Amino acid sequence: VADYENILSENEFYKNFLEIKENNPDFKFADANIIARDSDDVYGGFTINKGSASDISLYDPVITEAGIVGYITEVGLTSCKVTTLLSHDITLGAIDNRTSDSGIITGNLNLAQKGLCKFANLSRSCTVAVGDYIVTSGEGIFPEGLLVGLVENIGIDEYNNSIYAEIKPFADFSEIRSVMVITSFEGQGGINVKGGN
Repeated sequence: VADYENILSENEFYKNFLEIKENNPDFKFADANIIARDSDDVYGGFTINKGSASDISLYDPVITEAGIVGYITEVGLTSCKVTTLLSHDITLGAIDNRTSDSGIITGNLNLAQKGLCKFANLSRSCTVAVGDYIVTSGEGIFPEGLLVGLVENIGIDEYNNSIYAEIKPFADFSEIRSVMVITSFEGQGGINVKGGN
């Protein structure tokens, strides 16, 4: 029964990715399973069972069928470390799918403990609202149009008076077992991260 359920789960996984692939024919993928979670990483980082032997490189985007998970920050021959969207090391260009308001996705410790990240540097005149979908803008290491998450709260940054939103990622980092690494896509290039590993 367990094997049957695993097969059903895998079939659903690949069916959903087939839709992503059909919508983005320039994407090349490497599928991978999570083999270890870093219990010391408050941002939910983990290790996958594929590496450079599967054409995976530093900073390659990591996704599930639900949305973006993070990116590759360490590469071995047959394994890699993944840093999640919750991390303070990441800066990711994003837009509100409804309003086209643009900003930066980043993380911090307080939000990570609630499973949230931050959509920052929004204009004071923006019309971002709770419930809006946030997607990638295509700036930096992530291709355009990938799902990031849902706006849960909106506030004003005390330091620079800009608007920010708290985002609940669509991908549940604590529950995922399988991911896809985007090893190549049209326009792949610029690195847009604040830190190293």
